[in-house]
Amino acid sequence: MRRHRWPALAPPTTGGITVHAGMPIAAEKDLTLELSAATAFASGLLLRFTLSVTGVRADFARYETRPLTDPHDWSAQWSYLAVRILADDLGGPADPFHPVSDSDSASGPEGSGPYRTTPQYWLGTYPATGSLTVTTSWPQVGLHPTSVTLTLGPSPFPTTFGSDARR
Repeated sequence: MRRHRWPALAPPTTGGITVHAGMPIAAEKDLTLELSAATAFASGLLLRFTLSVTGVRADFARYETRPLTDPHDWSAQWSYLAVRILADDLGGPADPFHPVSDSDSASGPEGSGPYRTTPQYWLGTYPATGSLTVTTSWPQVGLHPTSVTLTLGPSPFPTTFGSDARR
């Protein structure tokens, strides 16, 4: 396996075909994580996730994703949902892309209430095998590593992916 980092790139705005409708990845009392959809494009694959957290874990999530601009914050560390993707012989961490209209949300007084985020991950290729493995974790909010294998089937754009084109 070759190590690879999947960068936070914006996907194309049109031309996508849903190749996986989504599935739950983790469901606990106050935390749910699901793959919302996998969408193939001529230049790659987009994975969309939804993470919802309530209770004390939501407070941890807000703390872990706060702006790190306070010079008096002695614990200036930040964390987020960690996603690792193994597709064919490429494997490694994926950086989230957040559309401009999307942001992590908190409701209620002074940031209390549920926390919800909908990160997207762009792969500049479609797995030749038609499947990939996704491992997610966020230990700071109590989400332990969980792996799922997505069976996507053959690419709906076979001639593009055969050319080894990358975005």
